[in-house]
Amino acid sequence: MTIIISNDKIKSVFPSNSQQIPTNVEIIDMTGHYIIPGLIDGHVHLFANQNRNADLKKLLFSGVTSLRDMGGDARIYQKLNENIANGTMLSPNIYYSAMFFGPEFLEDPRTKFANKGINPGEAPWMRVVKDDTNLRKVISEAKEIGVTGIKVYASISPDLLKKISEEAHNQGLKVWSHSATFPSKPSDAVKANVDAISHGVGMITEKAETVPNSFNDAIRNFIPIQDFENANALSNVYVDLLQSMKSNGTIFEPTISAWKSVQNENKDAEKNDQKKSPKSNMAQARTKMNIPAMNKWVNNITNAAYINEVTIAAGTDFTRTIKWIQDEIRFLVESGLTEIDAIRAATLNNAMVIGIDKTHGSISIDKQADLVILTKNPLENIENLRSVKMVYKDGKRYSAEE
Repeated sequence: MTIIISNDKIKSVFPSNSQQIPTNVEIIDMTGHYIIPGLIDGHVHLFANQNRNADLKKLLFSGVTSLRDMGGDARIYQKLNENIANGTMLSPNIYYSAMFFGPEFLEDPRTKFANKGINPGEAPWMRVVKDDTNLRKVISEAKEIGVTGIKVYASISPDLLKKISEEAHNQGLKVWSHSATFPSKPSDAVKANVDAISHGVGMITEKAETVPNSFNDAIRNFIPIQDFENANALSNVYVDLLQSMKSNGTIFEPTISAWKSVQNENKDAEKNDQKKSPKSNMAQARTKMNIPAMNKWVNNITNAAYINEVTIAAGTDFTRTIKWIQDEIRFLVESGLTEIDAIRAATLNNAMVIGIDKTHGSISIDKQADLVILTKNPLENIENLRSVKMVYKDGKRYSAEE
């Protein structure tokens, strides 16, 4: 195939030698290579990353052209995007969220971590919402700081979740929810018409008769006692959930990577004595969890979602240290997705989650020229996604050999 790029857009795509190539163009012969759309990591947390600028450059050269950040200080993302736009920083393009949660979540130290200079719960990007909150006002304020979506995080009732979703959509924003926002279950998020739900682990809550109102209580005391070992992802309760997700067009982002390295992270935290870390409560809770069984459950619920034709998106959920979307794609293949569908999860499907699928996510005429050129075929072996020769972002070429 031949791809013609004009400025930052794909002008045409056609079988090689079937059309006249315009004169006065630069021709790059990639015969024998393979091209996929620019990769998108649909779930990152750049705020706490230790080597943010260096890691963003690494991600770009690995083939990642867009990121969806799911919680942090919006002021930092505004500055990052400014630097990316003016060319002083090499990075994927960044789309970010405002995090909404109930008052119960204020006990979590992360509510103070990402909004310095502003009272906890009052920053437009990290907001406490209650039944009497003026949702039109707070969502408008979130929109003004440049967010693409509202992330519904914790201690949000089903009724409030529905109201948030309706108002955010009215204002042209996406709505992204945890699979369980305690007390809301995954089915409550689907009924609220959110655009995507994150985390395969939380899908276990659909079978519970009652769930806690507090996120931290759920993490410390509720999730550890769930029977991940014997949970059947294809039982009626989960199939009904997945079928409703398919019908509603709710996208599922399992974040398989999130739990693959948990045990190592716990060991590192103990070794480095990170007791004052904003995630110390989470780290302590993880020591009580059956991590291997949880990993197995996430693989199984991802497979069940795929079987039930739910649209699946790919996100790593990385925070302090970089994780690779290529690993998440491999985990999706290991969960039963075909290679092409796993790649689609990290390209077109993630573009749908963000709401940029009309301009990104596939190699199509008039779309943004975000491309990854590989030396090996990823459909033969998904690990070949790492054989990056060249990356295009917004029509600009970056060589992996530079």
